[in-house]
Amino acid sequence: MIKKQLGLIIMLALVWTALPTVTLAKRAEIRGDYCYEYGDSESLMAAKEISYAMALRKAIERYKTFVASTSVVDDFQLRKDLVETIVSGYVEDIKIAKQNIVRRKVCTELTGHVNPEAVRDIIAKKIKIVSEHRRREFGGIVSNLYLKVINYRIDTDSGGNKLLQVFYQIKQSPPPGGTRMAVFCFDEHGNPVQTSFCDIVASSSFPGLLDKGH
Repeated sequence: MIKKQLGLIIMLALVWTALPTVTLAKRAEIRGDYCYEYGDSESLMAAKEISYAMALRKAIERYKTFVASTSVVDDFQLRKDLVETIVSGYVEDIKIAKQNIVRRKVCTELTGHVNPEAVRDIIAKKIKIVSEHRRREFGGIVSNLYLKVINYRIDTDSGGNKLLQVFYQIKQSPPPGGTRMAVFCFDEHGNPVQTSFCDIVASSSFPGLLDKGH
């Protein structure tokens, strides 16, 4: 009975001591550096703060998980917002490794730790939110005072004729007498192949018939 209890205690102790190792394995070190040359109107303290803040930003921007997760982001403002989000709440144990001051130049090198999974998650969430917001703000392919062309689709009927579907949204009621919409179609060389007209009505699509073979 004593041996069984002892074995249980040893097993629990091994599990308990292993937990911190698993937690630490989730963290990754980041390292950044930046030199700031301050002017006559700035203080040394302010220059140190700027050098520190920029070094931390560089650490995030150079971090391989950040680079990989933002490889599809070409929006400068979004990348800037992502860096600021991570800096403000996802970096731990920030330490200044080195700070040199030569004349009016302050150079700071620092290290910190981040959770790779947390960084990937927050980047993915931010990109998704921005993408959804932009889709809601889509201005349409063509837009004027009365309607917005949202999309189009080309289908083929049972007889081999190509059908053009133009999807549009009424922005305001047309003036008395109605308004006609012209749809111009061109081939891959830019040559006109078909022009269709229709009256704008409170419908979301306009079916037009294209000549067979175009």
